[in-house]
Amino acid sequence: MTDYRCRDDPSFSEAVRLYREGDIDTALMLFRKSAENGNPIAQFTVGTILRSRGDRTALRWLSMSAENGYAEAQYTLGNLYYTGEIAKQSMEQARSFYRDAAVQEHAKAQNQLGLMYLNGEGGEQSDSDAFEWMLRSAENGYAGAQYNIAAMYEEGQSVPVSYEDALLWYTRAAEQGVTDAQYRLALLHYTGKGTPKDSAEAAHWYAKAAENDHPDAMYNLGLLLMEGDGVEQDYKQAMELFGRAAEMGVTDAADALKLVRKQLGV
Repeated sequence: MTDYRCRDDPSFSEAVRLYREGDIDTALMLFRKSAENGNPIAQFTVGTILRSRGDRTALRWLSMSAENGYAEAQYTLGNLYYTGEIAKQSMEQARSFYRDAAVQEHAKAQNQLGLMYLNGEGGEQSDSDAFEWMLRSAENGYAGAQYNIAAMYEEGQSVPVSYEDALLWYTRAAEQGVTDAQYRLALLHYTGKGTPKDSAEAAHWYAKAAENDHPDAMYNLGLLLMEGDGVEQDYKQAMELFGRAAEMGVTDAADALKLVRKQLGV
C-alpha cells in the first residue's frame, strides 16, 4: 500500500493506521470516505483492495484515481487493459494509460510503453519510440528496461551495435539481480566484447546467474572450473554444476559431466 500522509485528510491517515494493524474492512470504509472526497491515493487504494477481492467495481475507483492524475493508477489500468483482468482487454486503452503514467516518469510504465511500440501493440510499431521510452525507464532505474536496452545495443535493434553500451546496461541490470543480465554480462566479459577479456569477471557473473538457477550459466561456470580458467580448478564443483545444468536440459552439460567422470574415474 502507498505510504501517504495528509494533515487535511484525517480519514485517510486513520485508514492507513488501521490497514497497517490489519483491520482491512474498517480501513476500507475510511479509504472510501477519503476517496469520495477526491483523494486520488485513497481512490487507488480502494481500487487495489477491491481488486484483491475480485470485485469488479475496483475498475471504477482505479479509473477515478487515474483521471485525477495518479501515475500508479494509470500504470495499473494499463496492466488491467493489457491482460483483460476485470476489464475488457484493449491494447489501445493499455497503451494510452501506460503513456499517461510514462510522461510522469513512471519507470515501469515507460518500459511497458516501449515494449508496446516495439511489438506494435495498440498502435503503430516504432523501434525508435520503443528505444526512447525504454531508455527513459532504464535511466530511471528500472532493471527490466536496463536489460532491454542492453539487448538492443548488443543486437543492434533500432541503434547501432555497441558492446560498450550493452556492457554498461547489462551491468546495471545485473547489479539489481536480473539473472539474464548477469549471464549476458558474463558472456561479454568472457568474449572480450566491449571490455578486455576477463575470465575471472566472467566467472563472477556466471556464478551470480547460476545461483539464480540459470542453466547455461551453470554449464559455462562448470567449464571454467574444470579448466581452471579465471578460477581455481575444481572438478567436484564443476561436476555439481554440470549435473544441475543437465537436469535442466542442457545437453552439453550432460556430455561434460560424463567426460569429467571418465577423467576422474568415477
